[in-house]
Amino acid sequence: MTSFDVKKEKIEFLIEEKIKKNFPNSNFLIENTSSKHKKHKQNIHGDETHFIINLKSKKFFKLSKLERQKYFINILGEEIINKVHSISFKLTAPNEKNI
Repeated sequence: MTSFDVKKEKIEFLIEEKIKKNFPNSNFLIENTSSKHKKHKQNIHGDETHFIINLKSKKFFKLSKLERQKYFINILGEEIINKVHSISFKLTAPNEKNI
């Protein structure tokens, strides 16, 4: 599931709302990769356990990679972080390439 899909689950919707609120005029993509992990023993949380987030924002211009990650995790907050097994993200400034 990506941020372009019509049906979004609760956690994905919360992530999208936080990005829109805190990073206006940014480009982002949220990919729910939980289905790839459904058969893992430790997967007891349901359909929203693993996400990949790509976010390009002017707010990242003068921040190091570590500072960007801390800033973004703080924005996501405990309500999301504690409910998800894995979140990977690529946080870039507009002048940087997405790899």
